[in-house]
Order: sequence, then structure tokens, then C-alpha cells
Amino acid sequence: MKTIYILLSRTNTVAARLIRLATACRYNHVSISLDAARSDFYSFARRRIHNPLIGGFIIENIHTGIFGRNGDQPCALYALQVTDEAYADLEGMIERFFDHYDAYRYNFLGVPLCFFGIPYEREHHYLCSQFAAYMLRRTGACTLPKAVSLMQPMDFLAIPELRLVYTGPLGLVDRTALYPPVRMIPGRS
Repeated sequence: MKTIYILLSRTNTVAARLIRLATACRYNHVSISLDAARSDFYSFARRRIHNPLIGGFIIENIHTGIFGRNGDQPCALYALQVTDEAYADLEGMIERFFDHYDAYRYNFLGVPLCFFGIPYEREHHYLCSQFAAYMLRRTGACTLPKAVSLMQPMDFLAIPELRLVYTGPLGLVDRTALYPPVRMIPGRS
């Protein structure tokens, strides 16, 4: 078994504030990592820090870009145990996203459709939550509470297999992830 990480976060960008205003949710972004200690997470979001209209598949680092500018904002890091096979599948999928980087776009049409509960999947287009949900569903890592196209960041809290490992400022998430929680031995407290 291996561990992957799901990061729920929020930033103070104009787009993020509008999403929070519309949804009243604590977190408005989700990213996935195969190794949280490296500070790198994968998601769909803006590709240019000052232009929210150019979006697609990205690698996010806790200390640079939008995350770096919002290190004091709240986040929650969850761990998910996956099989070695699912982990290898995730690695392969992320490589394919990198190999076809220019083909992937942010799903701007998906924002209102998801908000109003209208399922619709567009090839090569994802919201951050749709990307993470797609990765988890495709590898069989866990059972999702909704269809991929309807997943929003807060819906990840309904996945029982996720285990909270950190909550606090975004800028400190990788320091905490370096020290994973103690594994409990079944039958002992």
C-alpha cells in the first residue's frame, strides 16, 4: 500500500473569492499529490498567475505561484491509502497529462453546470475537483459520493477513506506532511 494526498485549499484571488461567495464553502480548490513532502501538487487552475482565463493542467508548489502568495490561507490535507497498482496507475496518468499538456484546458463551462448540479463531461477539460475525482475514480482508489462532473472541493470530505493529516496555513502543509501520523496497530489504543 502507498499513500497519496488530497489537498483542499482556498486562496484570496478574485476568482476564489467569487466562488466562496457563491458556495459559502471553506475550501474552493482541490489538488492531488503522490508525495506531499515534496510540496508538489497536481490540479487544474490558472496557468499564469495574473491571468485567470488561461487555465489547464498545472503543477502547484506550496511555496510559489498562487499558493506561495497565499501561504497564510487555510487548507486541509488528507491522506488516502491506495494499492501499489492504483499508485502506479496514478503516476502513469500524471505522466500522460504532462505528455499532452497543451491538449488540456480548464473547464470554464463546468463551473456553472457543476454549481447547478447538471452533469456534463468535456474531453480534455476539467475543474480542479473534476480532475482529482477523475484520477481517483479511474484508478479505483476510492468510491466517490457523486459523479466526476459534479464533484466540488467540499464533496471530498464525504469520502470515508480519506484521513485528515493536517489543517492550518497552506504555507506549512509540506512541513507537516514530512512527519506522517503514527500508524495505529489494530486492536491497540
